Amino acid sequence: MIIDEYLTALGFTKEEAALYLGLVRFGPMTLLEASRKTKIERTKLYRLIDTLAERGIIEDIPQYKHRTIKPADISTIELLVKERERQDTFLKQSFLEFSGQMQDLQKTQFPGNKVVSYRSKEGMRQMVWHILRCKGLHRSYSYCFWNDILGDAFVLKFNEELVMKHLTVHDLYSDEYIAYKNKWLASGRRGPEGDWGFWHSRYLPEKIVKIHLNIEIYNDVVAYYYWQDDEIFGVEIYNERVAELQKQIHDVLWNMAVTKPDGINWTKKGLG
Repeated sequence: MIIDEYLTALGFTKEEAALYLGLVRFGPMTLLEASRKTKIERTKLYRLIDTLAERGIIEDIPQYKHRTIKPADISTIELLVKERERQDTFLKQSFLEFSGQMQDLQKTQFPGNKVVSYRSKEGMRQMVWHILRCKGLHRSYSYCFWNDILGDAFVLKFNEELVMKHLTVHDLYSDEYIAYKNKWLASGRRGPEGDWGFWHSRYLPEKIVKIHLNIEIYNDVVAYYYWQDDEIFGVEIYNERVAELQKQIHDVLWNMAVTKPDGINWTKKGLG
């Protein structure tokens, strides 16, 4: 029966649903009548009534010699549904931030070096969201757009968060990224939406270094991303020395790289 399933989904216990539906079927009842009709013991009934009354699902009728209760209007259930929708939206949209903070807590409780691996698109989203922890310069290697694996909506939301952090980025790319970008735009797709004016990119020819992996370096973290067809995984290495060495290497390559006029054109209106 959809009514029972619906009320259960809204958080009603079996006995709470039985009491509420009993009031809907039989109308206002005294506590004694409610106990008889629903087969719920009087001792349990008091607690159920108090709980449902606090939620506004049942109401007392004044001016009766004995306490009489009635079901609230169906609009109250509608309000519960809307509140549940709001909560579900919050849980869904806040999961990545929640996950990141949980990992921060774990890192605090268990300090030291660690390697964390991720699988699936959701794992990639968690890794990218961790970039928001960056303090200072963020260093990056790119060979394709995040949109490919993370989705346009997520990348736009992430971009908004980056802009609010006023993050400074040094991103390196090579010929493979240019070929990827040209193929993307030739297919008729637009570049990533958002304000990417802060994302500074420089080009290195493949004879110096072939960049065919997305890598992020920030704080004491080096993160590697890989996706090819159905193979999706990533690794975060938390180690101060590893990160420091990678930062030095990136800075050397950055000073060798050039801003390529016909390469990646980051603008406030996106790419392309």
